[in-house]
Amino acid sequence: MGAMSVNIRIELDVSGLSSREQAGEVRQAVQDVVDVEGLQHEVTVSTWERDGAFMVLGRTGRFPVIISGVSRWEPAFQARVEAAVERVTATARVRLFCADVDLERAMEEGTL
Repeated sequence: MGAMSVNIRIELDVSGLSSREQAGEVRQAVQDVVDVEGLQHEVTVSTWERDGAFMVLGRTGRFPVIISGVSRWEPAFQARVEAAVERVTATARVRLFCADVDLERAMEEGTL
C-alpha cells in the first residue's frame, strides 16, 4: 500500500535565541530547509521579538500543505530543521507541530 497524502498545517517555533542577529541567522537556516523541501510557497518563516525574547516562527498560510507519507516526513523534517538550527546555536529549542486539517475539521463538525 502506498503512502497516504495528508493536508497538514505546520507550526514551527525556534526559541532560546540570544539576539536579533542570532534570530536572523536561525531564520535563514530554517528558510534553507523549507526551500530544500519545496515548501517556500506554503510556509512563511519570520523572526519575532518581544521584551528581549527572540524566536523564529514558521507557519503555513491560509492553505494546508499536502504531504505524502507524513509519518515518515515529519520526523525527518524536524531532524533537518534541528540540525540546521544547531549549526547556528546549540541552545535553541525547536518545536514542530503538524496538524491534519481534515481530521481537525471532522472533529469540529462532529463527523468523526
